[in-house]
Amino acid sequence: MTPHESATPLLEPAALPAGDVARYSEIFDTCADTTLEGTPYMTPVAFARAIAPASAEHAPGGPSLYASFFGVADSEVRGVLSKAEFVRFQAMLRQNGAAALLPFRVIAHDHADSVDARALSALAKDDDAATSYLKDRPQASYAEFAQLMDSTHADRIRHAFSDADPQGSGCMPATSLQAVVSEFAPLDPSGLISQRLPLLARSEGGAAVGYPLFLALVSLLSDPAKIRRATEEVVQSQGLKSAAHPDAVELSQTAFAAATSLLSPLEVDVLFTLAVGHDSAPVATLAGINAVLDACHKSLSPAAAPVLRDVPVIKPTRSVLREAAFQAYNFAIGAVAGGIGAAVVYPIDLVKTRMQNQRSAVVGEMLYKNSIDCFRKVVRNEGILGLYRGLGPQLVGVAPEKAIKLTVNDFMRSRLTSKDTGKIAFISEVIAGGTAGACQVIFTNPLEIVKIRLQVQGEILKEAVGATTPIVRRSAVTIVKELGLLGLYKGASACLLRDIPFSAIYFSCYSHIKKDIFHEGERRLGMLDLLLAGALAGMPAAYLATPADVIKTRLQVVAKKGETVYTGLFDAARKIYKEEGFKAFFKGGPARVLRSSPQFGTTLMFYELIHRMVPFPGDEHGSPADRIRQQSRELSSQTTLFHAEHALRILHNANYKFGSFSQQPTKPQSASQ
Repeated sequence: MTPHESATPLLEPAALPAGDVARYSEIFDTCADTTLEGTPYMTPVAFARAIAPASAEHAPGGPSLYASFFGVADSEVRGVLSKAEFVRFQAMLRQNGAAALLPFRVIAHDHADSVDARALSALAKDDDAATSYLKDRPQASYAEFAQLMDSTHADRIRHAFSDADPQGSGCMPATSLQAVVSEFAPLDPSGLISQRLPLLARSEGGAAVGYPLFLALVSLLSDPAKIRRATEEVVQSQGLKSAAHPDAVELSQTAFAAATSLLSPLEVDVLFTLAVGHDSAPVATLAGINAVLDACHKSLSPAAAPVLRDVPVIKPTRSVLREAAFQAYNFAIGAVAGGIGAAVVYPIDLVKTRMQNQRSAVVGEMLYKNSIDCFRKVVRNEGILGLYRGLGPQLVGVAPEKAIKLTVNDFMRSRLTSKDTGKIAFISEVIAGGTAGACQVIFTNPLEIVKIRLQVQGEILKEAVGATTPIVRRSAVTIVKELGLLGLYKGASACLLRDIPFSAIYFSCYSHIKKDIFHEGERRLGMLDLLLAGALAGMPAAYLATPADVIKTRLQVVAKKGETVYTGLFDAARKIYKEEGFKAFFKGGPARVLRSSPQFGTTLMFYELIHRMVPFPGDEHGSPADRIRQQSRELSSQTTLFHAEHALRILHNANYKFGSFSQQPTKPQSASQ
């Protein structure tokens, strides 16, 4: 037997890893549409739905040609597919040469080792040598078929460009780029890559794309697994496998091109443009390259993908002792960050407290017109240091308060994050934040009541000037002794009413602002990004929690002679509304926003920056190469399937007589829908 007449390679796949078997089993369970003696099976329609990528919906003819592979998967020739056969078919896609072997098996008679050569000659109509070779031969071997398909694919790429460049200028309009490229590579019309394709035209200085750049783009996107392998090669060569923060790893375009032979320099240039989001990008983060891989994976994933779990992000488990040390580490960082944030905004907090404590129902009580007037009068009457009255107890108390809030939120998020997908549901984010807010009240309430009484002490001393009975300035220790243990938790119900919704709103908003506005994951967030994310999240959280903060302040302040005394949460709410109206519940609201917004922005910024600068000793982090491999574990097989379907489409467009291969048997009568 001559080499070109060699037999077709066997479609006997190697065993898949257990995780892949579980994933494909879930796809089967999701898409199976019939049963036989109580066992689920797939019909050809369900099979096509289970394997056709989302991008096939936008291709000519849709996903219908994917059903042609059913005969290859149906090894028992029953007309329905079992779970074992479906998993075996997925394993076939991992074989070398499967992109040509699958369509060959589709058109071969009864799994023969050759196909009708005369029918294939239509593929080579523009190649005189190939046409002459095939016209006098009755059969073509698998090796000849594979070589011919490869040559035809390259010809079609050239013809597609020529059709888009009727003037013969060597450039095609940028407006045609997506439509032409999607013929040879999977593209989601609304995805990241499609959105950034116009940048390639801009990099060439106009509204057109040259032929070399077009070839580089098609080559890059037609085999996205090549991006993964090249990036892994670069990461290894530059010694970045053990980087503490893989997503933040920055790669130079020049160094990238020099470190791998898998991508041409022009392909690397295209990759960096797509990864960064602007042309002529000299540096890209690993997160940006992963975003391109994610977009490729999304367009290649089956139409059933929305109901499937994503590839799990496996985190190393810690021993009980190590977990305790890790939580202590988070607590310490939270304490430092919280202290910095509190010191920055303490003057605003003092103004907020003074504004909330003044009673509009008492004649002569209105000392301040607004927050600015309050700030000015405090400086005039009490000096600059008056703005920091009560800061000492605040710093002592804010350390455990902010630390426990941040630590509990992180802990709850880690426990509520899905182990299968590595993602957390929005309601779980709300629960995590609310739990953190509830836990912090243990520290917040005693701190708040002492702080508030120190802050309003300046007002009391000013009013006592000239009084017959002098009022002695009290220290924080004196106030604690006077209140006692139970007194320190006066107004705790209002504190819970404020802190639970505040934290639930705040941490949820903070997470989504980072992800949805600042695109965390695609790039490394800088100091300004973190500060703005924290500050923006603090605005709605602070203002919406103001009514509870007003009630808490009234309950915790010692009522002066002639002022209304409140006996509890509901009593305070009722009397405030009756005496001062609904607007009283939002007194000090702007000051609260001005205080909470920058405070939490500063606190969260330092919390994340300190984590970056001082990582937990010996903590295990997934390497960049592992992350890339994990995110794109299905890219190779799905890319193979895409190109196998593309080969069938070429045959279909060349008028190959698909009716010549054996038809699939009809579905058994005993199968039930």
